[in-house]
Formats: sequence, C-alpha cells, structure tokens
Amino acid sequence: MSDRADSPGDLAAAFAHWRPKLLRALFRRLGNRDDAEDLAQESFVRLAAAGKTLPLDEQGPYLQRIARNLSHDLWRNGPARQQVELVPFDDCETQAADVGSDADCPCARTEQRQRLERLRQALDELPERQREAFVLHRFDGLTQDEVAERMDISRRMVVKHLARAFAYCEIRVQYASLEQMQRLRPRAAADDS
Repeated sequence: MSDRADSPGDLAAAFAHWRPKLLRALFRRLGNRDDAEDLAQESFVRLAAAGKTLPLDEQGPYLQRIARNLSHDLWRNGPARQQVELVPFDDCETQAADVGSDADCPCARTEQRQRLERLRQALDELPERQREAFVLHRFDGLTQDEVAERMDISRRMVVKHLARAFAYCEIRVQYASLEQMQRLRPRAAADDS
C-alpha cells in the first residue's frame, strides 16, 4: 500500500484507516452520530477535492482540521446557535416578555418586569467599583482580565467585586425594596442559627 492518497484506491485506504478515529472525535464533539457521520464523509470529500498528496501520517491531522472546521460551521449555522439571541439590556424588558411559553401570561410578564426593575435598583445600590466591574463583565462582555486592565486593578480584585455584586443582585432581586430586604434578612439569618 502506498503512503500517499494519489488514487481512488489510496483514498479508500485512507478512508478505512482514518474514518473510525475521525468518527470518535466528531461524536465526542457533537454528541450526535448522524452529524458525526456526515462531517466525517464531508471531510474525506474535501480531502479528495483538495487534490493533496499527503503521506498517511499527515492525513490524520489534516482530516481532523477539516472536521473541526466543519463542526464549527455546523454549530455556527445550526439551530442551536440560531436560537441564541443577544438582547441589549435596555430592550430586555420588551424581549423577555416574548420568550418562553408564559409570554402571553400577564402575571409572568409583570413578574419579569418587577425582577428587571429590582435588578436595575440593585445595580444602582452597588458600590461604584463593584457596579463598574459588573457592568463591564456582564453587559460589555469583557473577560475578567480585560476588566482588571480597564479598571487598573488586579484580576483577584475583579473576582471579588464580581462575586459580591452577583451575590447582592441575586438576593436583592428577591425583595421588593432595599428596606424590605434589610428588615427581612436579619430575621432569615436568625432562623438559620
């Protein structure tokens, strides 16, 4: 057997040799046997179409790169990706009412609006540095390292600011007002002990 895929017979040999490994890798990545089969087949089609004459030991990495690119394309153009919709924070209230099966329920919409309003209030109540870190990370999409650089603080401090901001917002969204939270929270702490 030749080490190169110059002829249809050599391509068949490459297919027999690399297909099981490629299928396993694609199945682990995609979690779907049918998609893995399709992408493996397409990988070999593209190898053949490229007209490259690669030694057998170089065909594997080349096929894996093709398969990885195809799986990225599949995800990028697939229904799971198309269902993800990024909504600006200002439009959250309007868009949140349209999402899910409870969208037509006035109670669910009202509850969602109240939670969003409490979140807005919670953000206003945060200390300035915590709020800045939270907004940069959650709404502007910066990584923790980028937030640290932007705020001129250590990454560890960013993590601390974010943890405190998340904890406060999570608790604060449960209460109608800051006063209610302050009144009821000590009672809850006393019940825990």
